Amino acid sequence: MRLRFLWVGDTKDASFAQAEERYLRRIRRLTPCRRSTIPEGKKSDPRARAASRKREEELIRGKLGPRDLLVVLEEGGRQLSSVELSESLKDWMDRSVPEVTFLVGGYLGIPEGIRASSHLRLSLGRMTLPHDLARVVLLEQVYRALTIIKGLPYHK
Repeated sequence: MRLRFLWVGDTKDASFAQAEERYLRRIRRLTPCRRSTIPEGKKSDPRARAASRKREEELIRGKLGPRDLLVVLEEGGRQLSSVELSESLKDWMDRSVPEVTFLVGGYLGIPEGIRASSHLRLSLGRMTLPHDLARVVLLEQVYRALTIIKGLPYHK
């Protein structure tokens, strides 16, 4: 099973980008993974938001394979403990899911069509986090979940 981390928009803060790279290197030691980014719609004209959301949805769909499992991060999603996330990952591995894609949307949020086709809507907690920070927290939790599966001492 491969993991993909799909971001809408670039990570803007260099310190968060460094933390992302650090966790991606750690994850790659345990399982194949990659990060992809699609451009974020422009914030300037509120009338263009519908067109931007549609374009984002098309770009996201273009990154997904027909057998991939999609996990979208959203504020109202399901909250899992680190152990529960590791159990989900282990289940997907056991079912030979070819790729699990974790999607963190941009300022427009996750397009409704993407949300509806997701396999899991995941929340990192009830507090709202900046997108750059949410990405790092997600990567750390996925790394933690993989160490739990592999029986490594990181989680202890």
